[in-house]
Amino acid sequence: MGMHVLLQQLAAVAQLADIEFARGAARHGARIQCKRGCSDCCGQVFHITEPEAARISLHLKTLPAAEQADMKQRATQYLHDRARLFAAPESWESPLPTGARLPCPALGQAGQCRIYQARPIICRKFGVPVLNPDRGTVTACELNFKAGDPIEDEQLVKKQTALFAAQQDLQAAWNQAGAPRSETPLCVASALARDLWGLMPGGQ
Repeated sequence: MGMHVLLQQLAAVAQLADIEFARGAARHGARIQCKRGCSDCCGQVFHITEPEAARISLHLKTLPAAEQADMKQRATQYLHDRARLFAAPESWESPLPTGARLPCPALGQAGQCRIYQARPIICRKFGVPVLNPDRGTVTACELNFKAGDPIEDEQLVKKQTALFAAQQDLQAAWNQAGAPRSETPLCVASALARDLWGLMPGGQ
């Protein structure tokens, strides 16, 4: 399976995430405060997958040179600041620091996402209630749901379990294609600071 086919599969998973967000937003109506320029969730510390990182690196190449340079500079500083949040060098197994916040280097001056078309899956689905099937937990943006607020959505488990399965299938396809696995955790800044797409077979 070629790299471009894998990216097409990632685009399909991203579309599923967009559809699920739209469904959740419609289900919860006026409670959902997410809108363009709201970047409250963009300071969270999280990991992304190899396919997502490769797609971001590829998308970065399509942007104006000045914007690329700005994001790369911000990403380098972000990675330095992120390393200070961990007592030891970060690994995929490292627990993410609770409550830690670092502004995403992809954010523009007005709080807009400058890699919006290639943003990771978690960025696409967070805001409305999100199910983590591995942990059996449901989280949502605190601007939309306060701690202890009831979340009523009879389709949540079914829809988001299917989305999670699609993400797992994508990662399996990536692994089976022989694409390299990253020994160190990846985040948006990793994909901006380094040309992860260029490192992939056929990614030139």
